[in-house]
Amino acid sequence: MYIKLDKKDKRTLWLQIVDQVIEYITNGQLSPGDPLVPTRQLAQELSISRSSVQIAYEELQSRGYVVTSRRGGTRVCEIMPDNNSEPSEHTVPAIPSKPFLEEKTEGVDHWPEVAQEEKAEIDFRLHVPYIDPIFQKLWRRASNSAMREENVFDWGYSSSYGLYSVREQISRYLAIERGIHVQPNQILLTLGARQTMDIIAQALLQEGDLVSVEDPGFPVAWTSMRYRNMRIEPVPVDNQGICVGEISPHTKMIFTTPSHQFPSGVLMTANRRQELIQFAQQNQTWIIEDDYDGEFRYRGGPIPSLYSQLPTNILYLLSFTKLLAPGIRLAAVIGPEEAIARMAKVQEFVCRHLPVMEQLALGQFFETGDLLKHVRRMRSIYHKRHRHIIQTLTASGLAEKFHILGTESGLHVLLESHDQFDEYEAVNAALKAGVGVFPLSPYCLESSRKGLLLGFAHLESMKIIEGIKRLAHVLI
Repeated sequence: MYIKLDKKDKRTLWLQIVDQVIEYITNGQLSPGDPLVPTRQLAQELSISRSSVQIAYEELQSRGYVVTSRRGGTRVCEIMPDNNSEPSEHTVPAIPSKPFLEEKTEGVDHWPEVAQEEKAEIDFRLHVPYIDPIFQKLWRRASNSAMREENVFDWGYSSSYGLYSVREQISRYLAIERGIHVQPNQILLTLGARQTMDIIAQALLQEGDLVSVEDPGFPVAWTSMRYRNMRIEPVPVDNQGICVGEISPHTKMIFTTPSHQFPSGVLMTANRRQELIQFAQQNQTWIIEDDYDGEFRYRGGPIPSLYSQLPTNILYLLSFTKLLAPGIRLAAVIGPEEAIARMAKVQEFVCRHLPVMEQLALGQFFETGDLLKHVRRMRSIYHKRHRHIIQTLTASGLAEKFHILGTESGLHVLLESHDQFDEYEAVNAALKAGVGVFPLSPYCLESSRKGLLLGFAHLESMKIIEGIKRLAHVLI
């Protein structure tokens, strides 16, 4: 065994010895059982201190390349051969097929297959709120205040429910804005609608349970449940909301968006609400009430929640995605204390607790009153933009060609057409005119409804008006 040391090498002398001995072993120049040169002898040969050689041998032993005994000295161990060949198919772990994961998750933003260079100058993209400079300034201030938070306990492991102070603020907000009166232990903070749905499935359902969803509806509702091996029942939606008469009495859970049905935009009528509540009572069924943009109603006040009528059977979802910004990954689910406790246990198991900074900043945003001011300012801005899109759709003639839905609330409108309407031809034609619109069909399970969806929240009024004019030019 010949060891050569390079004093210009940045590695220490003992590490150079280690690396060279390992190379001798792996290329077969040293075989199992072969002795290494005694430490004193090697130190003399290399003109270095014996301690450096001893450190090298100790490191080789700790890595499992050699073994040392009093009588046998230091000898090479039996080392498994290093197979550097390309792994065969049999050596690579198999990834099970899960069709619902292979589906295009981008389907909820669904662009047809178009050339990359074709981009919409005026993009009526869904799910995007207006993030104005005033909000950015206020959130920055809230975040800075959170950074100065002196309560060190908030920076340690916290409750899987979310920070108590934030849940207190949410309970006050719900009482003021929604007429929902709950205690903080009936509120669970989560990382958004997707995680909330997954936690609900794990906590309150069993594999194979039947879950009813609106059709057309919110794809996250059914994909999350499919991921947990639930059976999905599509339920039609008419101009009064979800068709309760079409729901199986065997369903364990119903997902609905009563305040502003997504994506059709209809409001669930009082009679349909009573019908749904009676169904849940009679069949001991959970209802998930997703109030994703209930703050933004432009005719009258907010629609009363289902939760306020049947708190024993309903889980109420409050997301800050539309209210503030999608990047603030916080949401809340409100429900019976026992159900929320079960969900908190699941959340504790999967992620221990939520990030502290976002919670503290949100708490500051509530505490200063900035959140209520923000909601009211956004409602005024969105009302103006909503008025302009409805007026321009009417003036352009598109309201005669399509049935316009979503005329009272929300951040998008639906231009519904007949069953034979070619959505993708319309989407491509609009794109050639520099306008981005989205087909309805990706939001359908069994429904054959067709149309175009237009989100307007992030667009200024002039852009909205120009985009509708261009759309009318290519579709009429």
